[in-house]
Amino acid sequence: MPTIEDRELDEYLEEVVEKLKSLSFKEALSYAIFDEEGEADYYARLSKKAKRPSIKVLFIQMSDESRNHRNKLYALFKKVFPDEEPVKVEAPPVEVVPFYTEFEKVEDYLKALEYCMESELFAKRAYEILSEKAVDEDARGLFVQLSIMEHSHYERIKKAYEMVLRTKRRRLIPGELEAGGYLFTDKIKARYFFLDLIGEGNGVVITREHPKKLRSWMKREVPVLWLSEGTLKATGVRVMSSKLLLTNVETLAEWVKSEGFKVILLEGVEYLLLDFEERELIKFVLLIRDLAIENGFYLVVSAEKEAFTPTNWAILQANMEGLV
Repeated sequence: MPTIEDRELDEYLEEVVEKLKSLSFKEALSYAIFDEEGEADYYARLSKKAKRPSIKVLFIQMSDESRNHRNKLYALFKKVFPDEEPVKVEAPPVEVVPFYTEFEKVEDYLKALEYCMESELFAKRAYEILSEKAVDEDARGLFVQLSIMEHSHYERIKKAYEMVLRTKRRRLIPGELEAGGYLFTDKIKARYFFLDLIGEGNGVVITREHPKKLRSWMKREVPVLWLSEGTLKATGVRVMSSKLLLTNVETLAEWVKSEGFKVILLEGVEYLLLDFEERELIKFVLLIRDLAIENGFYLVVSAEKEAFTPTNWAILQANMEGLV
């Protein structure tokens, strides 16, 4: 099986396309099932080796999603070919050879993520070309779906990579950071940073997203303060309206202190603009930041820059550590 160093990717891409373009729908579907299965196993093995919480969760997510894709493809296969099973197709893999590292240094994570991005991008390109050149019409449609799946993986890995790279360049080492506020314009990157900060400890997420969906993404039963007018009974979940939140900052701080939370992740803060003026919201965020400094915890905020006026956004940036 080829590696990136062993041969030119363009040549290998041509070989993959040449071998796969004449596959029937049944063969293409079988090929995709085994490919997703292999990808799920690969990311599962990486997750066991990774020590950094954000990257461990990323690899678990990739493995779970690949396994889910495999199961959906298999269900489709059984629906179309109920009396048959997928068969191994004699064709080169669309993924390049797996890369493993011991994950001892930040550089190890960056190298592994770079490799995974290149692999996902290669698979995306291969499936895009196959969607145009495949002889079987149903196979072409399948290749389009697979290309979209690979692109989704690439984008997620890229976000984690950019977060790790930016924190490395800024020398922001989890466990050695000063208490205070950290500002992100990307919700996914903020979540990965949050996971690195809490490590084996605990933190709370203040969010509009349903706790069940959030916890599924985080791969852990993280405490949640759900901003909602509704009700929900679940361990580790509190429900509060946004209006009540902004008028009970001290109560929030006491809760954080009593529970021993290391981090507050306030995500999608622009949602609070539905009930409050910008300046009120800015004051609220900065008050929590001040409490974080006083009480020794971290405040991680994700916000859409476009939701704020340039002046108010500048105030946020001037008072918080701006990241990615």
